[in-house]
Amino acid sequence: MTFNINWDKKGVYVKFRGIVTPQDLIDANNYVISNAKFESVDYQIFDFLHIDDFKISAYDIAIIASMDKSQTEFIKNMKVAIVTQDDYVREITTEYDQFMAGSNWITRIFTSF
Repeated sequence: MTFNINWDKKGVYVKFRGIVTPQDLIDANNYVISNAKFESVDYQIFDFLHIDDFKISAYDIAIIASMDKSQTEFIKNMKVAIVTQDDYVREITTEYDQFMAGSNWITRIFTSF
């Protein structure tokens, strides 16, 4: 497993490390959205500061985005923070934003905490 997940009252923090594969991202996202705590959080933080490589394609991010888009019917407002200094991760996040357009979920990219 290349990620750790920590919950608090208002959010969930997912920290990735090493090489992030499509299955890693799908597994982390599945764990987050299937957890009963997910219904009560306001934000998600995905930390990619300590990764060695990001093997996610536009196709892979569309799968993740479709998983999240299905949740927008139940979780109306969500803030998603992507923390990265990697240009490719920022580029893929733009694809995610486009897929999520029209929902009340807001995604922002940060270079540090």
